[in-house]
Amino acid sequence: MHKIISIGSWALIILLFMQPGIAHKGAVEGMRIFTTALLPYLLPYLVITQMFIRSQNSFLKTKNKFKLYLNIYLLSAIGGFPSGAAIISSLKEMGTLNNRNASWLIAICHAPSPMFVIGFVGIDIFNAEIAGLKLLLIIHIVNLLFLLVFIIRSPAIQTNIETVKFSSSPFQESIKETSQILLLIGTTVVFFTTVSIIVFESVKEVLPNLSPLLLVFVASIFEMTGGISLAGEILSGNEFLPVIVALIIAFSGISIHMQIIVLAQKAGISIRRYIVFRFLHIIIIPILFYFFA
Repeated sequence: MHKIISIGSWALIILLFMQPGIAHKGAVEGMRIFTTALLPYLLPYLVITQMFIRSQNSFLKTKNKFKLYLNIYLLSAIGGFPSGAAIISSLKEMGTLNNRNASWLIAICHAPSPMFVIGFVGIDIFNAEIAGLKLLLIIHIVNLLFLLVFIIRSPAIQTNIETVKFSSSPFQESIKETSQILLLIGTTVVFFTTVSIIVFESVKEVLPNLSPLLLVFVASIFEMTGGISLAGEILSGNEFLPVIVALIIAFSGISIHMQIIVLAQKAGISIRRYIVFRFLHIIIIPILFYFFA
């Protein structure tokens, strides 16, 4: 693994020196995506949810596993990734969740923001709001089925609710936690958008006759939003566009994965189940969307 990281790092360093203009373009595009598409939505939502889970309220202060896990899923579903992972990692650090339950939930509570799927994907890419809504429903139905199995098979909550740490100043701590999360997200988005554009432009130069579908695949590996935008441009009118977009969202991109993995590891949460569930999403969601879109 260390050899792969070393080889990849050297390859990227060489590409950065060879194409500084493209690297700058990628960094600027990453900043644009973060400041205009992510920050305005994520910042208020993260502050509110971080303040909410630090307050002593009955929404999360319960030993009823159905109520607790469904409420956590609801909070995650409203915010989309990586907000869900931020909520779960915070609950783990506060003592509301143990490592096993947090590991399962961070794997299951993985879905894009409703505004992103219905608005950007449905209206801008599919030109049909209902198509975005169908894709969102499929993702959540699959997740909720997994969640139901997990809840049924999981033991009763062992956490002593009286020992769960609630903050005496939830607003102040929510601001502090949100700033750390946003720094992580912003850095990751800028970095992987830069890498995505460098690799994309390099592939186009070396292989100018490469299939448009493969170009979309190259762009989508690193950053989901950019990959979906490119798919909408290159494959407009293609009958397989909905399935390809569903596949890109199911994969989510390395940028999203790294954000969630860093949040999980910060809280000491195992990521093995998260990785397994991403492969399941890649298989299940595009197939279901193909038949029900």
